[in-house]
Amino acid sequence: MLGRGFIFTIVQIYYPESVLVYSKLYAPARLFVLKNDTARWKISIQVDNLCSKVEYREIFRPEGYIKDSVLCALRGVKNFNAYAEIVDHNSGKVLKTVKGKNLENKRDILVSSLIYEYVEDGVKLMLKVISQREVSVRFGFKNQWERWKYFDPIKLQGDTLIEVFIPKRALSFGEIRFSADVDGLRRETEILFNEFNIENDKDFRVLLSVLDFVYGKKTDILKKKGDRKENWERFWEEMGGEKAKEAFLERLYTAMYLYPSNLRNKISDRALVYTKFGPPDEILNQPFRFEGKPYEVWYYYRLGLRFVFVDFDGTGDYRMVPESYLDIMR
Repeated sequence: MLGRGFIFTIVQIYYPESVLVYSKLYAPARLFVLKNDTARWKISIQVDNLCSKVEYREIFRPEGYIKDSVLCALRGVKNFNAYAEIVDHNSGKVLKTVKGKNLENKRDILVSSLIYEYVEDGVKLMLKVISQREVSVRFGFKNQWERWKYFDPIKLQGDTLIEVFIPKRALSFGEIRFSADVDGLRRETEILFNEFNIENDKDFRVLLSVLDFVYGKKTDILKKKGDRKENWERFWEEMGGEKAKEAFLERLYTAMYLYPSNLRNKISDRALVYTKFGPPDEILNQPFRFEGKPYEVWYYYRLGLRFVFVDFDGTGDYRMVPESYLDIMR
């Protein structure tokens, strides 16, 4: 799950006499196996024995993100169970399955699923409410490692679609949760925001620590006072332009996916080394030992380098140590 993450969920939208239930897909194109330069997948939704939809799709040379959905329309149904599945048709791999049931509502209030969409400058939240009386709606969001932040309540009555915009500068790397509370009815959804946001101070500090490790003193321009975006663009112009930036971020996101850290706001040591030097030529892995700590040795034969990582506390968070530590381990 790179970039903005892999989304596959069941959404419910209520109307006075019916409900729409659909599976929603938003996924990086790179997640799909290409055959003859074509991505093929199967997307489905099943609601008890009331509705079953299966669709086969394909895109030639997909780029960026793939969006798709399959819809069931139900009338006069209050209670139901739904099941959805997305399959990479070229490889036969089931990418994800999700289950859901009808949302809890009140006799005089219907609240649909909380939906979000990525827009250029942030995230847009959408909520449909049908209420026979005036109610208060309060939206909130929570970045990973932070507390909930809430918007001012919105008063409404009738059949209303509410949209709330959250700017990108308010979002940070990691899991982000969104919520909407309507007269005791709560809707939540979450995203995996796998993009560092240079407008967010915490994200920028973490990203700068990686750049320091990879590029050394060349990152001094990023620490100067002034417009952060301008310094960011100038830095990458010196490093080789847009292609260099994309290659760095792609390698960093891959490294973080393969070697996550158990500590907040930190990149693991293995991810740092992977980001700078790429995948090792060979890994000596010693995960189970009767005496001593688990460790790994990464060999970069083409560079004449060797790195040693030790899992001191048994959590899987391997830390880099001097090569001489191998003599102690043995």
